[in-house]
Amino acid sequence: MLSVLLQLSQTGYFMLLAGLFFFPLLVALVTAKDIFFNENLSANLKLVWLLIVILIPLLGAIIYFFWGKPMASRKKF
Repeated sequence: MLSVLLQLSQTGYFMLLAGLFFFPLLVALVTAKDIFFNENLSANLKLVWLLIVILIPLLGAIIYFFWGKPMASRKKF
């Protein structure tokens, strides 16, 4: 009984850690896709934004979607 509870406890921690790792990765990938296919950004700006998103995934994505995305791209959504 104790081993089953210990195993469930370890699985819960694993799922929490996996979620904390994969959620920022997913957000960074979606943001990178948006940056890559954004025709309103120059190649230099795309590179800068990709570096920001790679270095600080969640914060970089939030900054890009609220500040770095050109206004014309925002109106499509």
